Amino acid sequence: MSIPKENKSILLTVILLAAAVVVFFVDWLFSQNSIFPSRRGDLTIPLWLFFAIDVGFIVALVLGVRTKKPSVVWFSIIANSIFFVLLSGVMFLLMIANGISEQ
Repeated sequence: MSIPKENKSILLTVILLAAAVVVFFVDWLFSQNSIFPSRRGDLTIPLWLFFAIDVGFIVALVLGVRTKKPSVVWFSIIANSIFFVLLSGVMFLLMIANGISEQ
């Protein structure tokens, strides 16, 4: 079962959004046996994961703009731009928190 070319950018956007939510909440939900090594409060691994997801939103934006369906193009431009800006803001706040907590 293959996914049509027009729907790949939408599917990638949904997967990246779910991945961002999982990365955001996983350390809080499983704080006893955290997947992030080192000490509690180290934010470097979530920052790198958020950076990879942010790059994925740019890739999804490019894939969506290259399709021929106008509805997919508009969805891709609006949704991926909003998610990119919001995730970049979260990353900026995490970088500030990481800088404050470093010793």
